[in-house]
Amino acid sequence: MSKLTVWVRQHQVTAFYLLVFGISWPAMILFFRLPPNSGIQAPFGLIATFCPVLAAMIISTIANSSPKEDRKASRWFVFLGAWLFSWAVISLHTWQIRGMEPTLQVIIPAGMVAILPGWLFSCALSRRPGVRQLFKTLLKPRGHFLWYLVALGAVPAVQLIGAGLTALAGGEIGFDLPGTGAGGTFAILALTFFQGFLVAGGINEETGWRGFVLPRLQSRYPVIGAIVVVWFFWALWHIPYDIGNGTPLQSLLVNRVVFNFIWAVLFAWVYNRTRGSLLAPALCHPAMNTFGNTLPRTDITTALFVLLAAGIIYFERMWKKLPKDNPAVHP
Repeated sequence: MSKLTVWVRQHQVTAFYLLVFGISWPAMILFFRLPPNSGIQAPFGLIATFCPVLAAMIISTIANSSPKEDRKASRWFVFLGAWLFSWAVISLHTWQIRGMEPTLQVIIPAGMVAILPGWLFSCALSRRPGVRQLFKTLLKPRGHFLWYLVALGAVPAVQLIGAGLTALAGGEIGFDLPGTGAGGTFAILALTFFQGFLVAGGINEETGWRGFVLPRLQSRYPVIGAIVVVWFFWALWHIPYDIGNGTPLQSLLVNRVVFNFIWAVLFAWVYNRTRGSLLAPALCHPAMNTFGNTLPRTDITTALFVLLAAGIIYFERMWKKLPKDNPAVHP
């Protein structure tokens, strides 16, 4: 066993962050430096976007030296189903949301990108024990199904309540929803959500932040301490993206310092309440992105989110450590 392998096994979280930042930050910088919509730009965007999940897989493989298991034919069926669904979502999103005609130049690259989420879902049946442990709750989620409804509905519910209270107080509210009728609006929101779940914040990010890092930190620190570490590096990871998009400094600070911390509490809450199910934060993250960009976010809404995070911390007693036998804790 090499010294590097020993070090990685003893410092899994540190190794994960070194790998993520060492690869994704240069990839993000190159993505914004290269000509827009060029053939050489897109791969760097994919590398940056999928780096958290790939880093988690690499470290999990190194950390778990158990022998590989026999191949399961069912893995190919899972891959095929997830790939075809992802291909359809990405193609429709490119057409309906980004406004690009569904030509072969669009559909074929969409099918190639869809291989990634298809492969990740199939990793729930991986021959490698460490990788299978990381992904298995995507196909076999734990916890009560009501917590998955919370994961999906907490953010839009708070925003709608905040919008209603703002209207009652005489304030102005604005919905950034497409004027396509109820059916069209639902379709666009669904496409945006599933696109996020598959390739933009769902399984590609949450497998790393919550699926890999959080349970390892919760084995050593109180829950709130683990959340703070995850929040800090999760927010920091987005900085090249924010700068590349020209995000004003004030908006960057509010989003990454305030709201990312709120989301870190919320995502950890549903993860722990589902006994360490990756599916819960992987649903909550794209729900936050989807509805956060379409429903109003007023001052009252912001106050409600702050109260929600504070209430979760208090009532869940997050200043304490989780029991060692909790599935949301990685030994």
